[in-house]
Amino acid sequence: METVAYHCINCAAPLQYNAEKQKFACEFCLSEFTEEELKKHFGELDDQLKDKEADAGNSDDDTDEFSSSAGIYMCQNCGAEVIAEKTTAATFCVYCHSPVVLSNRLAGEYKPDMVIPFKISKEDAEKRFYDFCGKKKFLPKDFISDAQLEMMKGVYYPYWMVNSLKKGSMTATAKKIRRWEQGDYKYEETKTYKIRRAGSIDFKGYPCSALNADNRTALKYVNPYDDSEFKDFSMAYLSGFLAEKRDTERADVQAEVDKDLLKYSEKIYRDTVSSDYDSVHVDKVNVNTVRESWKYAMMPVWLMNFYYSGKTFMYAMNGQTGKNFGELPYSKGKLAAFGGILFVVLSALLSLGGYFLL
Repeated sequence: METVAYHCINCAAPLQYNAEKQKFACEFCLSEFTEEELKKHFGELDDQLKDKEADAGNSDDDTDEFSSSAGIYMCQNCGAEVIAEKTTAATFCVYCHSPVVLSNRLAGEYKPDMVIPFKISKEDAEKRFYDFCGKKKFLPKDFISDAQLEMMKGVYYPYWMVNSLKKGSMTATAKKIRRWEQGDYKYEETKTYKIRRAGSIDFKGYPCSALNADNRTALKYVNPYDDSEFKDFSMAYLSGFLAEKRDTERADVQAEVDKDLLKYSEKIYRDTVSSDYDSVHVDKVNVNTVRESWKYAMMPVWLMNFYYSGKTFMYAMNGQTGKNFGELPYSKGKLAAFGGILFVVLSALLSLGGYFLL
C-alpha cells in the first residue's frame, strides 16, 4: 500500500510542516523551504496522487482497504510496517518517528479540495492549555502532570464545507403592551401584529464534520475557522501531523446540515424584526434550497485525550484561531472547601443582618 514523504532537499531527512514559521522544516540540517520550493522539487508526488485518482475504485485492494478496519503500510524512511486505522490519512512511524502520508487514502473522491494549514505551534498550544487550566479554580493539583502534554497531537480533521443559497419566509406574532392608571383604575392595552419576512440567504462555507466519530462534538465547538486562509490541498501540509480521512458521504449528513441551516435562517429572519415589540413569537419558517455545493476540506486541531481517576477527558483547540473546548476534572476537596467557606460567609452575613435588625 502506497505512502509518500517529503524529504529535505539538502540532506534527505524527513520534512515536517512548521506551523509557527509557515514553512517546511528539516530537524537535522535545519533547512527551511516554502511550499513553492517543495512543489517545484517534488511535483511528481502530486502527479502520483493524480494518477491514483484515475485508478481509485478500480482496485480490489483499495476497496478492501476502505472497508476494513485497518491497513498495513511501509515507512519510506526505515522500511518498518505502519499499521493505520481505516480513517487514518497521515501518521508517524513508531520506529523512526518519520511522518507517513497514506496517499491512496487521499485519491479520487477522497482527495480533499482544500486545506487550512496549522498556524499555532505545539509549544503555543501547550501554553494555551496551561492558561486554560489556570482559569479552572477547582482543578486537581496533580492534573496537569498526569495529563502528559506529550499526548497532545496535531490532527487534520475532515470537514464538509457547504455553500447553500436558500429562499424562504418567516411568519411571527408580535405584541405591544401599554399600561396606565386613571383615577382608581388600571388599564392595559395589547396590540397584536402579524409579521412576515421573506428573502434569500446565502450561506458560504458552512462547516460540518465529515467523521462518524466521538470527536464530532469537540470539532463543532472549536469552529469557526477563517476561510480566507484556505489553500489548495497539498499532501505536504500533512507531513509531521496526524490526519483523518472522511468516512461520511453527503447523504449521511445532509439532514443535519438542513436542520442547522433552518435554525440559522430562523435567527436571521428573526433578527430583522424591530426591538420595539414587547414580545415576538415565531410561528413558522419555510426555506427552500435554490442551489448548493459541497467541498471536502481538512482543518487543523490540537487534540488531547487523557485518563484521570478512571475517567476519560478530552481537550481540543482550533489549530488556526486558538479557540478551545475542554472537559476537565474537578477536585471534590476544593469544591467542598469552597462550599464550606461560602457557608461560613453567608452565615456571618445573615447573623450581622439579624444583629442590625434588633
